[in-house]
Amino acid sequence: MKIKIFSVFLIFLSINNIDAQTATSLSINDTRAINDLPNFTFYNIRADFKERSVINVPGEGYWSTNLTVGQWHDNTGDKNHQLNFNNGGIFYRNAFATDGQWGGWKQLLMADGNGNVGIGNTNPLAKLDISGNLILRNYDNLDGKGNIITFTSYGSDLQGPQIRSYLSYAAGVNSKMGLVLSSYSKGYMNELFLIDGNVGIGKANPTNKLDVNGTIHSKEVKVDLLGWSDFVFKKEYNLPTLAEVEKHINEKGHLENIPNEEEVLKNGINLGEMNAKLLQKIEELTLYMIDQNKNIQSLIEENKKQNEEIIALKKNTLSK
Repeated sequence: MKIKIFSVFLIFLSINNIDAQTATSLSINDTRAINDLPNFTFYNIRADFKERSVINVPGEGYWSTNLTVGQWHDNTGDKNHQLNFNNGGIFYRNAFATDGQWGGWKQLLMADGNGNVGIGNTNPLAKLDISGNLILRNYDNLDGKGNIITFTSYGSDLQGPQIRSYLSYAAGVNSKMGLVLSSYSKGYMNELFLIDGNVGIGKANPTNKLDVNGTIHSKEVKVDLLGWSDFVFKKEYNLPTLAEVEKHINEKGHLENIPNEEEVLKNGINLGEMNAKLLQKIEELTLYMIDQNKNIQSLIEENKKQNEEIIALKKNTLSK
């Protein structure tokens, strides 16, 4: 009887051993409320059912599942690795077996059925859809190349408009950063738009808040000024005589307080300031015209009076 029981037991062990060797599933341990240390498993792959908040994993939903690879009991086998699956995606972290805690969670990128990848969102609407900030790192951009985003419809050819950052640097000099919108074609870069605190359109090194190398077409331009030229009409204004104006023109070759041709060709003009100066000359000219009109009216009246006196004198002469 004992021999038969022993034989049945051996057969049972053999069957279990065969089942173990041909297993097609991995059991999931229910450790939902435990935040395991990195060394909780080794020499195996382990699955655990977890509350998402217990292990502080990002994502969505209350529950999640960990898949942990613990290949060694100490640091000689390098780090242990862990994946977490929840409604917000798949997340990864690692740590050495003897570390006091796991490293931070990192989300793995996944494409949806349309081939779109979402970062920070689960419903990407484009090939790359980012909810949040985007940082492009380039530690070798001291040569001025910086980071480049290229928009092209030429397949593998990089021709097309580019958005390019740059960093210029010289020893002992503050670095200068900027953003360039360029057109790249056949090995040549044509800078269309540049921002480095100043904005340049068609100009590589803008020295003003907006430098445009070309024509500006606008429905309206508004210029803020600190003053206007109506001071000409105030009683205390010293209106130069026409003789003084003529003398200045003969000596200088231009109106007083108006830049000469050489200055304009070299430095351009300040639109608001020039409009104010031109208005000043118009207002001065208006005063000259008013004054001359008064003189003309006075001469007309005097001439009329003289004509009347001449007519009266002729009548008296004829009557005698």
